[in-house]
Amino acid sequence: MRQEIINNIAEICQKQGIDKAIISPGSRNAPLTLAFARHLKIQAYSISDERTAAFIAMGMAQAQRNPVALICTSGSASLNYAPAVAEAYFQEIPLVVITADRPPEWIDQWDGQTIRQENIYGKHVKKSYNVAVDLSHADAQWQTYRMINEAVVESMNGIKGPVHINIPFREPFYPEKSEKWEYDQNVKIIKSTVGEKKLAEKQICELQADIKEKQKLAFVLGQEDYNQLFLEDLDKVSQKHNIPIFADIISNGHELKNAIHLPDNICMKMLKESKSEEIPDLIISFGKSIISKNLKLFLRKNHIEQWHVREYHAFIADPFQALIKQIEEGPTPFLKHINKSSSSEFLKLWKDKNATAETKTNEFLRAQSFSEFSALQELIKNLPKDSHLHLANSLSVRYANFIGLKSQKGIKVWANRGTSGIDGSTSTALGHAMAHPDQNHFLITGDVAFFYDRNAFWHKYPYSNLKIILLNNQGGSIFRMIKGPNQQAELEEFFETEQKLDAKLLCSEFGIAHFSAHNSESFAFIKDKFIQYPHAAVIEIKTDSKINQKIFENFKNQLIS
Repeated sequence: MRQEIINNIAEICQKQGIDKAIISPGSRNAPLTLAFARHLKIQAYSISDERTAAFIAMGMAQAQRNPVALICTSGSASLNYAPAVAEAYFQEIPLVVITADRPPEWIDQWDGQTIRQENIYGKHVKKSYNVAVDLSHADAQWQTYRMINEAVVESMNGIKGPVHINIPFREPFYPEKSEKWEYDQNVKIIKSTVGEKKLAEKQICELQADIKEKQKLAFVLGQEDYNQLFLEDLDKVSQKHNIPIFADIISNGHELKNAIHLPDNICMKMLKESKSEEIPDLIISFGKSIISKNLKLFLRKNHIEQWHVREYHAFIADPFQALIKQIEEGPTPFLKHINKSSSSEFLKLWKDKNATAETKTNEFLRAQSFSEFSALQELIKNLPKDSHLHLANSLSVRYANFIGLKSQKGIKVWANRGTSGIDGSTSTALGHAMAHPDQNHFLITGDVAFFYDRNAFWHKYPYSNLKIILLNNQGGSIFRMIKGPNQQAELEEFFETEQKLDAKLLCSEFGIAHFSAHNSESFAFIKDKFIQYPHAAVIEIKTDSKINQKIFENFKNQLIS
């Protein structure tokens, strides 16, 4: 295959807006590596571990709201991308995954690094493309360039997401020294223009007529990278019409005036008993998933009618089992149709509950001896203004949700809640930090997620703006908090997966500052130093999982008392 054709693939990607490429080393993908690494307008990174590489690319794409190219060799390398590809698909993050492949005649012939790569990601990409092995004919080149254009456009059009381009290569893979190196500045670029979806006047009138029959409206904000205009308009509509906004920590709605930012805390008690005046007649939801399990169960239990507003839908999502309208319009224009107010008593009732939950949470944690829960609250409270807060899955994101964010400090929250796996949390946060080196990034993670993703640090690129809050209770202690696994004899070995690792040696290996706290005195001494430290750092909060379990059980008992 002629190198100039591969160079033009990189040129098309760049002209379509891709300015970063994450490349994992290999030989079969050498033509792609050279094409992207030598392109003057593409910043290329070499990340050896493909699983790590894919999550770093996803973090960058999420941070920039722009696709990143992800390039690997043939064989199992492409399978290592799968966890991040699935996460990107459900979080709707644009990635352009380019895998080098063996020629088709060598598939299933016991040849090295050869697997069945066509459509390897199945239904977890928006679309898959397979490039022809022979591109000598002008029509084959035209087809390839058209496919590359389409793939990048597809990653950004409508519902964003990953796309896959599989390219088979025959040897030789490397250009001769005498070969001219160039990119065709006139290569064909196909742009896409997509207009806004708007409801017809008749549809708007029908919605307004339905809303008029409701007395108690509530908004639910799911996870989404909302633009500031929508949040400002939502704030105005909510205040004008007395509408509470259920906004748990991953929604980034915590600074809205009528935000109910502790719905998990509130609804824990309401699952046992709730009065009719507390139950909304209609919830209007935006975005994707929520983290608050008790809010989910409260909405399901009371069969509250739900409308869901999104400009584009890949499928019908009915997480509260009460969806009756799926409204395909942008959330910002939709807000203009709200012409019905809830009662001020309904809004006050929920805001009072939120204030009570906040007071109870703060009083409980202040009264505790040293624990990961109370230490985490202190660190969250002292995050610098305009920081990015990344939450690993399992117990970390749940602790943070019960603590909540309220201060007007411009803190933005990120979490891999597409598939909600523990893999890649550190790599994703690091991708964000590398994409925006001028901003502060903090990651809250548990020990299993942290050590599982240790290869996030295995590269040469700087990330001095990332600080990690590591909750090391020597295992996956969320299973100790859940009724079921915590009653089994196999709890510690097969559910908690007890481990005895310490992060000090890892930090030393990768040149990261390490702070450690195991009691109130050591924590008080280092917490401010950690937050103010000018380079990459880890604060390791060492606690006992059995004590953490008891504290968390007492916390939940206080909420329902």
